[in-house]
Amino acid sequence: MNKISNLFTKHFRNFHFISIIIIIVVLFVGGKFVNPYINQTVSFVFYSPFAKMKNAFLEMRSIAADNARLSKALIDLSMKIEFYEESALENERLRSILGFEPPPNYALIPAKVISISGEFTPISATINKGSNDSIWVDQPVINQQGLIGRISSVAPDFSVVQLLTDPSNRVAARVVASREMGIIKYNTNSGMYLDNFPIQGDIAVNDLVISSGLGGVYPAGLKVGTVTEVVKKDLEPFYKVKILPASDFYSLEELFILRETGE
Repeated sequence: MNKISNLFTKHFRNFHFISIIIIIVVLFVGGKFVNPYINQTVSFVFYSPFAKMKNAFLEMRSIAADNARLSKALIDLSMKIEFYEESALENERLRSILGFEPPPNYALIPAKVISISGEFTPISATINKGSNDSIWVDQPVINQQGLIGRISSVAPDFSVVQLLTDPSNRVAARVVASREMGIIKYNTNSGMYLDNFPIQGDIAVNDLVISSGLGGVYPAGLKVGTVTEVVKKDLEPFYKVKILPASDFYSLEELFILRETGE
């Protein structure tokens, strides 16, 4: 065995050369019979794996492109749904405004809220109407729920509304049932209340409170809110009256400025 191994090692180049000659002769003499098998072997060993990798890569790229298209379509559809939902809500709000009548001798100027200001409670709102739309300071502002506030400053294309939730704002008001009066104020901690209402007055929970018309800014009859609590303290000449505002000052969108018509 060792002799054979030594012989192979000693004459390795000769065996290698002879093997190549044999392969050439076989290919030359029996090429048409051997070539198909060689082609199959080469194809199986070298071509097929790379072809499969190429096909897998192309398939993955196609799947990635499909996923990207589907993701974009999903985002577009979601945006359309949100747009239609918002349009439906706006349509519902506008329907509720239809038939909304201003007080006598006043016209309604519609406006949209651009922004709301206030650290914890909204105290002012910027609207998209200004002096170019015949807006001026101290015009009352309302929505379909009730009184919102007054115009506090004006620019050509926008104005600022001082809301009833501004602690510095004041509204002369009266209780509808008893016709007795007080002053609407707002406290950041305790909310809206009716100040200076005497203990001799007649007031109860759920009573409606409206603007009295005194003071020259707000016309009479605008809804301000309803009474939620009446507290009488010993030795105090006035009730402590809490008010639930008629309007939600945290969700203001469409507002109306009241302009006197002079009729």
